[in-house]
Amino acid sequence: MALDAGAATPQNSLSAEDQARLAREFAPVLVFHPDEEYFPSSPLFPLDDALPGSDRENRVSLLGTVRSRVRSYRALTPGEKAELATVYYRAYPVAASAGPAIVIEYWLYYVQNDYRVRGNLLPLWFDASHPNDLEHIQIVLRAEGDRFAVDQVYASAHEGNIPAHRYRYPVGNDRNHTRFLVELGSHALAPDIDEDGMYTPGPDGHSGYKLLWGIRDRGITWFSYNPDYMDRRSVAASVVMDSGLTDDAGARRFAYRLVPVASLEEDFARLALTDRQRKDAFEVGKHWFRRVFGGDDGNSDALLLPPRLRPGTESIGFGGLSSSERGVLLGATLSVEEPGLLLGGRYSVLHGRKFVPDLVFEADGILTGDHAYLFSQFFLSYPIDSSTRVMGGRELVTDSISFDRRQWNWIGRIEVRLGRMRVSATTRSIGPVTGLSKEFRLAYFF
Repeated sequence: MALDAGAATPQNSLSAEDQARLAREFAPVLVFHPDEEYFPSSPLFPLDDALPGSDRENRVSLLGTVRSRVRSYRALTPGEKAELATVYYRAYPVAASAGPAIVIEYWLYYVQNDYRVRGNLLPLWFDASHPNDLEHIQIVLRAEGDRFAVDQVYASAHEGNIPAHRYRYPVGNDRNHTRFLVELGSHALAPDIDEDGMYTPGPDGHSGYKLLWGIRDRGITWFSYNPDYMDRRSVAASVVMDSGLTDDAGARRFAYRLVPVASLEEDFARLALTDRQRKDAFEVGKHWFRRVFGGDDGNSDALLLPPRLRPGTESIGFGGLSSSERGVLLGATLSVEEPGLLLGGRYSVLHGRKFVPDLVFEADGILTGDHAYLFSQFFLSYPIDSSTRVMGGRELVTDSISFDRRQWNWIGRIEVRLGRMRVSATTRSIGPVTGLSKEFRLAYFF
């Protein structure tokens, strides 16, 4: 390739031409379930038929609403959907311990996420569908002499709650186009390195954490992965999309357009949507109470455009899962003896050792009708499924600033994440400071 690998440093940004060349050379192959109804497109796809020179008001009205866009998209034939197929990209150099590296990001927007998940402790099905779905793949290139080769791939799987899938290629790899399996309805991505149509932990990568999502067409959420959660993507039956440069053949093979992220940003900038217009066009009305407990109205702030790169960081999505469990808790304790208000902070260390519990540190202030308590807690924590974890450890409790009255408790907790809410049940030993042996909590986590 023309780009000099030795010249790629974080201080030297890539030209638009170099980014386009890299995006084409290493473009992913996307393998969809045969029953998939939604494929990557532009969030502004209704404007493709707009007359050149149309005024802004007319173009905004052509966007329609979430429901009208989903309805019109579903009515398209497979060939018409293929004509809309679009994958966005950007590329940039980063610092790496092994030498110069480049990250190529591929962003995939879907007009709708149609997916149900199954609770495990409560064996109920929950509708996780929502408009707008933004997934991404990251290809990390390493310098090998005067060329670049694929070093690692990262594939998003329900960003923020589930760790990305990772695979590191051996030195000397000469494969440019990695195949990725796409989850039915929800579009989580996982590499298929051996190209057998199944995600296999190990040969096809891992997550770097206890929880491995893989591909779960059936919406089962246990933290351990079972290949039976997905349907095999045979070449004959699957819908395959690529950049048009691979040798895959088949009646259901289509090519997608590669478009720079900057171009999509410019399209939105030209529309100059107000906040109200953006929400009317891309979100559905959903009561705030449902949103707090995990209901998704389309979240047009986060699910239309790729987030901007943060200066000084390697890439979007490279951070550890721990950051998703570090924050502030605000809510209420619902114990029968002394209900109260809760304000606390949590710092978690979630590591990749499968059979070793994670570490959670938490400090909570609880104000009841008659008392004020400070709880300093240390937990060992382990996930049961993608939203539930069991926790156990020790806590120091005091009801005085001077710590004159204090006690040490053993504590056990089970906690369920519902959107931004944390619902938990706690049991603890009792002592002279507090007799709260059982406690329920409902807290907003931010």
